[in-house]
Amino acid sequence: MQLKINKYYMNVNKVNYREPQILPQEEVPLVNFKQLWSLLVSHWLCIVASVITCVLLAFVYLWFTPSTVTVTGKMEIIDKSNKSSAMSAGLAMLNNLPFGIGSGIGGGSGAGSVDAEKEIILSNTLVTNVVKDLKLYTEYRLSKWGKKTLLYQNNPVEVTLDEAHVTWLDAELPLYAHQIKLTITKDNDGYLIEPTLVEGKEEINLPSQSVVQLPAVIKTESGTLTIKVNDLSERQAKPFEGGYTLKVTIAPPTKVADNFIARTGFEAPSKKVANMAKISLTDENFMRGIDYIIHLVEAYNKLANDEKNEEALKTDEFVNARLAKIDAELGSSDAAWENSKKNFQITTPEVDAQEALTKKGEYEAKLVAIGTELQLHDYLSEYINDPANLYEIIPSALAGSSASSGKGTSGSSANGNSSLIAQHNALVNERKDLLKSVSEMSPQVLRLNESIKDLHPTLKLAMKRDRQQLVMQKSVVEREFAHYSGRIGSAPQMERVLTEIGRQREIKQGVYLLMLQKREETAMDLANVTDKGKFVDLPTVDSASSKPQKKMVLLFAIFLGVILPMGGFYLLQMFKTKIDTGDELSEVTKLPIIAELDHNAGDAIRTLRTNLLLNLKEGQKTILVSSNNTGDGKSFIAQHLTDSLTAIGKKAVLINGDMRSLNLSNGQHPADVVAGAEFVAQVADAKSSSDYVIIDSPALGDYNDAYQLAAYADATLYVAKAGKTQKSDIVSLATNKNLPNPMIVLNK
Repeated sequence: MQLKINKYYMNVNKVNYREPQILPQEEVPLVNFKQLWSLLVSHWLCIVASVITCVLLAFVYLWFTPSTVTVTGKMEIIDKSNKSSAMSAGLAMLNNLPFGIGSGIGGGSGAGSVDAEKEIILSNTLVTNVVKDLKLYTEYRLSKWGKKTLLYQNNPVEVTLDEAHVTWLDAELPLYAHQIKLTITKDNDGYLIEPTLVEGKEEINLPSQSVVQLPAVIKTESGTLTIKVNDLSERQAKPFEGGYTLKVTIAPPTKVADNFIARTGFEAPSKKVANMAKISLTDENFMRGIDYIIHLVEAYNKLANDEKNEEALKTDEFVNARLAKIDAELGSSDAAWENSKKNFQITTPEVDAQEALTKKGEYEAKLVAIGTELQLHDYLSEYINDPANLYEIIPSALAGSSASSGKGTSGSSANGNSSLIAQHNALVNERKDLLKSVSEMSPQVLRLNESIKDLHPTLKLAMKRDRQQLVMQKSVVEREFAHYSGRIGSAPQMERVLTEIGRQREIKQGVYLLMLQKREETAMDLANVTDKGKFVDLPTVDSASSKPQKKMVLLFAIFLGVILPMGGFYLLQMFKTKIDTGDELSEVTKLPIIAELDHNAGDAIRTLRTNLLLNLKEGQKTILVSSNNTGDGKSFIAQHLTDSLTAIGKKAVLINGDMRSLNLSNGQHPADVVAGAEFVAQVADAKSSSDYVIIDSPALGDYNDAYQLAAYADATLYVAKAGKTQKSDIVSLATNKNLPNPMIVLNK
């Protein structure tokens, strides 16, 4: 039954108005796992397709991405410094002090020592030598199905560039980065060789060549290439029997060395270890990594031994030159001795003054010792005064040689000269070390040049002062010697002549014997070769460092295949503004959802009726049916709800409160009609004569009429239209005080 409205009068007090109950809103969790599971179930086909796609992409990634491994070895750095045992023990005690207190006092930590050696072993010059020795500047890659696999020691052909142009490639850097690329294709007809020259970013394709068999020679602007078949074992050659496509690249050794340096690690295992280092290389081929590390340590040892032997070689060169000169002088002294004996016709001279002879012999021995020192001093001065030796090592072993042997008398002076010579040699060694990595015009080298030049006058002056002291000592001894020689007045002239000749012979022989001794000592130093770096653990492959890890990539692909679509759907849900499902409705409000209408409207209306009656309290009989937008289905639900209540024997009245849809007479405004006394009286009459009164209202979003009608209602049925009603409208419904006892119906 529908109530007709013909008269209007104002009497709002007759209506029983109930204040709506405001329900508290619970905080929505950041991640709704129930919703995630719902997304997984509802979109499982899309997720399966995403997983398959991601796994396929992972296989493509694994196929085209070069796999790398890390090769690691452990090396002991042998300290060759001549520290005393007491000093070594003291430094060890300092380094063992707690909290690292003694590390700074004791000359630095182990990490600092390793850092210093790292600068040497990872210098571009040293690594370039390794690259050249192993010919790592030539790279071979097997091309198959788009994948380029690095080959090392199992390449089917060997490509060699002439040595002159290998050096030329480095000489052109950094202005021009030349590269030579070859594509060698082997099939049943022979070999197809396609060369390309690369200058920076520009590539110049050269005419291809076909040869039936190798070797072959190709001449290019960047050098002459020789291609020959590599000698492989049967197992190594088997993959290439059906033909192959090989990509060969020849790059400047210095540039290749920079790449290896960037991938090489050199560090101390811990801060407490001063003489151990872990050396590693990340590379595509573990055999190449092992060879590289072994050859790098060998080159490091060779460099250290060359530096160690440089001073010994200089000393050996100096001693050999002086031995040749002394040998000639000894020959003339022996000839003079023999001729003097022949002239005087004597065999053995005798002296008649035993005391004088004894004293004369003592001073004569001193004259021989001083003469020996003067001779050595003059040889060393001659070497120092030579401008060609300004930046050369001075043979410090000869300074004060006679003094150290007990024959000289100027030990303190010789020690002073030795200190200056050691200072000069230290500057020269530092200059030579710098020249290995910088040019002669660098500020560091120029400063060292000035230091050496400034030290040279001081060294010359010290040598001159030392010689003056020796001459003064010789004069004193000669006076004493002359005094005792004068006492032998009866000796013939031949004795003086023979004595002078004998003394010169003894001086020459003393110098000669000393030089022979120094040559033997130098030869022993050269023979005593000890490597500075010694492997404790030979390079091995760290299997855990293999990249990319196939299992992890595939697991990540599966995870990504699941999470991407679910994340996308979840984000869509989060930023979605409209209601589609009952679950979404439950997430935004805690108001009771008493029914969901779908295609089977009959059963849904019965469910709505049952849940409505259960939610209504005693005495509540007026229900307002409203929604936010026109076309949400509120009139349909109001009509069918009334019919359903009537079907179970309830007296139900439907009042059309949507005055906007009626043609009102007398120019009345719909809002005035709803608030009029006649409408109020008719609602009151319907309530008194019926079990339930259903009021159909206009849309809340269009007019305020529904809020006026809410004053007559005990409860509100709010109709939410799937895909149309905004979430914000549902949220505001719970906090809106104008609608009594709101309950929600989802119209799908």
